[in-house]
Amino acid sequence: MKDTAEPRAIRVAVGLARYRAGRYLVGGLFWIAWWSLPALVGLVLKAAFDAISGDAPAGLDAGSLIGVLLAVEAARLGIFFAAFPLWARWWAAGQALLRTNLLRSQVSSGGNGAGAPVRSAGAAIAVFRDDAEDFVKFVDSWVDLAGAVVFAIFALVVMVRIDAVLALVVGLPLVIVFAVTRALADRVRRTRRADREATARVTGFLGDVFSAVLAVKVAGAEERTVARLRQLNAARGRTALHDRVLADSLDAASGSTVDVGIGVVLLLAAGSMRAGEFTVGDLALFASYVSWLAGLPRIAGLVLTRHRHAEVAARRMAAMLPRNDETEAVVPRRLRLGAPVVIAERPRPHRPAPADVRLSGFGVRHAGGGGIRGVDLHLPAGSFTVVCGTVGGGKTTLLRGLLGLAGPAEGTVRWDGAVVDDLAAHMVPPNCAYVPQAPRLFSATLRQNLLLGRAAAPGEVGSALHTAAFDADVAAMTDGLETVIGPRGVRLSGGQLQRAAAARALVADAALLVLDDLSSALDAATEQRLWSRLLAPRPGAGSPPTVLVVSHRAAALAHADQVVVVEDGRVRAIGTLAALRADGIDPLGRAAAG
Repeated sequence: MKDTAEPRAIRVAVGLARYRAGRYLVGGLFWIAWWSLPALVGLVLKAAFDAISGDAPAGLDAGSLIGVLLAVEAARLGIFFAAFPLWARWWAAGQALLRTNLLRSQVSSGGNGAGAPVRSAGAAIAVFRDDAEDFVKFVDSWVDLAGAVVFAIFALVVMVRIDAVLALVVGLPLVIVFAVTRALADRVRRTRRADREATARVTGFLGDVFSAVLAVKVAGAEERTVARLRQLNAARGRTALHDRVLADSLDAASGSTVDVGIGVVLLLAAGSMRAGEFTVGDLALFASYVSWLAGLPRIAGLVLTRHRHAEVAARRMAAMLPRNDETEAVVPRRLRLGAPVVIAERPRPHRPAPADVRLSGFGVRHAGGGGIRGVDLHLPAGSFTVVCGTVGGGKTTLLRGLLGLAGPAEGTVRWDGAVVDDLAAHMVPPNCAYVPQAPRLFSATLRQNLLLGRAAAPGEVGSALHTAAFDADVAAMTDGLETVIGPRGVRLSGGQLQRAAAARALVADAALLVLDDLSSALDAATEQRLWSRLLAPRPGAGSPPTVLVVSHRAAALAHADQVVVVEDGRVRAIGTLAALRADGIDPLGRAAAG
């Protein structure tokens, strides 16, 4: 695949035009007709003014010609009202297709449909909102350009037949404006990219501020937060100003060709009119055509400008799509726009037996260096394994690598003896459930956060809450499971947030449970209850799952079937807690969160 932005933009634009192609073609023909009818208006004006001035041959009188002119304008008005609703539906469908494919790439857990995670919420918002709209605008402008070209060809043929020299002079400013627009294309692209990046920084910062209001208040950082926002807004204001000034300057330059063209017609036609070689009707036709011909460089310049904007959008969208392939944004899908949204519960999958997982020569390397490598580790079915080690040693990287969340992995992972080819696609419920270091919850009810649209068997949620040592907390809440917990669980304490995330993972009833520093915010008594309940057989749930935990807490290590010590990106030791201590290795002394 080529790395240049221009082919990227064209490929996406062509794919977008092909989506709902019938609607695009029919609507496009309507707009081309709307752009072309002024050619007939010019001919009618010529005939009418010639009839009034006495230069016209016998035929329709001036009154009849004015009636024809009104009929043509009425036809244009009818075409507009017929085309607009059709075009609006194509416009909405095009944006919906781009945004749907972008969203699917981000929520996919693996396989061919998974895209690279977004860098920040602000960047994602800018791509979904602005870049998708830029592409639809680019494809939309093709129709206007086609209509302007059809009109220009017809008008120039008519004008050349009347006065070839005057027609050539009238067309010269149009060529100049087109050349200037083309020369500034790279600058247009740079200013648009800078504006999009500055907008992403503002939206991302706003998202961070709203999700960390309490932290800002506790730190007394309100004024500094507002000052930082003003700083980002000022930078965005400058980039937006440069982008808008450049775009409007090009549009104004192309629009000025109307005045230049009319002035040229008046200057050069005066002598011909005195000689009787140029009629009043000819002058009316030229003046009419010049005003419409000015639309050609304006639209051509607009298409070029939007092309540069689309190139920026293509690069930004490709970074979020599978295989960095921008054409994934226009994969055709059936979209039911306007249909009522029905959220159906997902059927409950069959729970597999506890997993037997074996890593051989496993490793993950970060793009900036570091990572973990050479891991040989066996997680027997139903076992409880604790990973500990120094800060930055690679504990979390090991877990995320196993889940397919930390980039390309090396070595092999076997699941019940079979090699797993796509970790990200495989390590999802009901195979695997994961609780990260910083769990994320939605601003919804506690029940909705636990189930995430999944169907639940009677008593299953209560069982998960009990196992996560969260049942007493929920019982103390006024609304119980219907309590709205706020953005990112802001109404819960740190320990409640961890246990709510643990309950969500337990509801998934997976064969492998992966927990990253789950009990760091719990007191000793609650932590002891959590581990005891987690590893005990649950009524009606069969054998406990295989559990892999990163922890530096004594309560977790005390329950471990095996302890894995990770330092400097390598596994330094594996064994039971007693065996490691017998070898002079103290996991508690080495362990740390990180």
